[in-house]
Amino acid sequence: MPSETELRFADVAADAPVGPGRTFSYAIPPSLDVRPGHLIRIPFGPQRTQGLVFALTAAPRVEKTRSISSLVLPEPALSPHQLELARWIGDYYMCSLFEAAAPMLPPGERVRIQTYVSLGPASADTERPLTPFQQRVLDYVGRRGSVEQRRIVRALGESSRAALVRLEGRGMVVRTEGAGRPPPGPKYVGYVRLTPEGRALGPDGLDAKRAPQQARLLARLRDGEAPLTLVEARREYGRGAVAALLSRSWIERTEVIVDRDPLEGRAFPPAAPVTLTPAQAATASRVRAALDSSPPGGKLLVRGVTGSGKTEIYLDAVEHCLRLGKRAIVLVPEIALTHQTVERFSARFPGRVAVLHSGLSAGERYDQWWKTRRGEYGVVVGSRSAVFAPQPDLGLIVMDEEHEWTYKQADSNPRYHAREVAERLSALAGAVVVLGSASPDIVSYHRAGRGELRLLTLPERVRVRGGRPLASSDLASVQVVDMRRELREGNSDIFSRALSAEMEECLRAGRQAILFLNRRGSASYVQCRSCGLSLQCRSCEIALTYHGGMDRLLCHYCGYRRLTPDSCPRCRSYRLARYGIGTEAVAKEVARRFPEAGVIRWDRDTARNARAGEDMLHRFREQDAQVLVGTQMIAKGLHFPEVSLVGVVSADVGLNLPDYRAGERVFQLLCQVAGRAGRGPWPGKVVVQTYQPGSYAIRAAASQDYPAFYRREMAFRREHFNPPAGRLIRLLYSHVNRALCEQEAVRLSQEIRGERDAWALTDVEVLGPTPAYPARLRGRYRWHLVLRGADPRALLDKVRAPAGWVVDVDPVTLT
Repeated sequence: MPSETELRFADVAADAPVGPGRTFSYAIPPSLDVRPGHLIRIPFGPQRTQGLVFALTAAPRVEKTRSISSLVLPEPALSPHQLELARWIGDYYMCSLFEAAAPMLPPGERVRIQTYVSLGPASADTERPLTPFQQRVLDYVGRRGSVEQRRIVRALGESSRAALVRLEGRGMVVRTEGAGRPPPGPKYVGYVRLTPEGRALGPDGLDAKRAPQQARLLARLRDGEAPLTLVEARREYGRGAVAALLSRSWIERTEVIVDRDPLEGRAFPPAAPVTLTPAQAATASRVRAALDSSPPGGKLLVRGVTGSGKTEIYLDAVEHCLRLGKRAIVLVPEIALTHQTVERFSARFPGRVAVLHSGLSAGERYDQWWKTRRGEYGVVVGSRSAVFAPQPDLGLIVMDEEHEWTYKQADSNPRYHAREVAERLSALAGAVVVLGSASPDIVSYHRAGRGELRLLTLPERVRVRGGRPLASSDLASVQVVDMRRELREGNSDIFSRALSAEMEECLRAGRQAILFLNRRGSASYVQCRSCGLSLQCRSCEIALTYHGGMDRLLCHYCGYRRLTPDSCPRCRSYRLARYGIGTEAVAKEVARRFPEAGVIRWDRDTARNARAGEDMLHRFREQDAQVLVGTQMIAKGLHFPEVSLVGVVSADVGLNLPDYRAGERVFQLLCQVAGRAGRGPWPGKVVVQTYQPGSYAIRAAASQDYPAFYRREMAFRREHFNPPAGRLIRLLYSHVNRALCEQEAVRLSQEIRGERDAWALTDVEVLGPTPAYPARLRGRYRWHLVLRGADPRALLDKVRAPAGWVVDVDPVTLT
């Protein structure tokens, strides 16, 4: 085996558009101490980029190699088991190794070198004519002065790369390289203090009459009060006084690193472990047994009805994990839920809880990440990406509300699912994974039935009476209201008669209510009653939503907004009408009917960041308002003991989407939101309004009967060979040109079908191509096709998706 000094070459994953699993050989300069896991700078083609070292070798895999330029960080950024995890992610989700490893890198350290294009000295040369497309590219650059090459490619397509090469060769454009913003680093705060000379000066060493501010500052520092920052000194005593004392060397400036802690200034009263019910105790003992096992590890699924005390199971498991000298990661599905989870865990483990999610500032993420890596926290709480937290001695991963689709990264590579990553990470680190939900993902529950996950159940709610937890089988009573019948009987209001009556009774008694509608805004769409035109986004094929608070039409996909026109843009009729309702309209109606109750609206329009959500959560918990109106953000894991009524304004939203999981998602949402009622001393009531009362998803949710829903849904999945009966891979293509987009989708589908038939892979279906939903998004047309079968990966191994195609393995939605 070669010695370490003989390993002078490195297998490097480059931050470049390359195929899955591909690495490149680079020579290691004698001046660099390079190890696996190091983040490095490398030349790559005509550019410079970053790379990640995956292995050291004694010989390169090619005849000629280039050398590593430099190290980005002095120490390896990734540990050996993180490198293994990156290899698995790259292979499973079919992305490059660098993309697979990127979520594990220190915050801000992935710095992409961008190529900028500007007009060259020969841009006005007209002697040699350009092709129409080359002229289009040149005009695009000319209108913008200097533009990133990737923006040109995104706007004009991949063929613009070749056009730029030709234009550059003729001197018509110039390409330069530049980096983005610098990565975050430690925060330094300047302080002032006395020097030995200043301390020896004594109280009478400076004429207070001639320099009163300098004398006061020296006296302040001499008295040894609280440390004085440079900013405070300048503000209180003047910049001139500070500068004069610094120039005389009577005071000096020091730099101190300060911690940007997102929990700074927040008090969490300590909480002792609670007494567990028999069912909770039995479940907790099984989790502890998994942590104690040798070798450690195990995958458990806790299915507990809403209000059954799953969080107490998590707290007990984390406490046992810490007692064993190991650390834990706790995942929640939404950033908005981290505050409540952090409260619970910080009260139990004061000073030992870190927070990691994208809602933090760059500096906060930087400090939390590095302190976690140094082992300063026993528990990391965060959303999806926190599964990559550099937690040393990892012993436990908890994933609350494991069924939530937000655990799937769908916008960029790697398109991972946090649940799958957590399971793979647990196998590499020897950790236990605990998945929890009242309505588990169908795939997870199916795996539990096959023995791949150990199923633990909490069938009863936990109520606290006299300070003691008591098990109760009483779930909230659910009434399903047929809104078709309400219309036939003359009620066209947004609230059924049953919901109106229950709200009056609830609010009169001084209790709280939650109204759920998974749609924002005041009206779902605006349509002309003369010609039928629906006002749509100019960049997306989707109806604009009317927001009354700002009196604007808004696209919920790209953010485009416009004023509501007075007349129809097509027929000039003034008969524009608003249809459908959203949370804004519901909150306004509640405020009109119950002006004394107080209303809080919680959706993405009002809770634009984590702090805003925390404020709303605190206000509702403190009963500043009796009614909370919101979207799916209010359905997940929140605990409000004073809520005795939940009203589902429309259970049909999302039920008819072109997606095989539409029924499951509606069932889970209804179960979750119904579980917010009756968690305190009063019985809970739920009113579900629907135009489809016969839907099995709505009927099963009304009875909180997960096994019944699972049986019906599995029959549907088996019939259509959808997961878990089969597996899916979605291929998505987008282009600014509608015809070219469709042509490419048809071309690739024909190629894939040809390879499938040639290799006799008859157990893989190729569905499509068809327009995606929505068919146009942010100015780009979208077509997709879906591979379905026992092993669709086998087919993609024969046909690599070309550049420009998005490959989504195990998609959680087909919209």
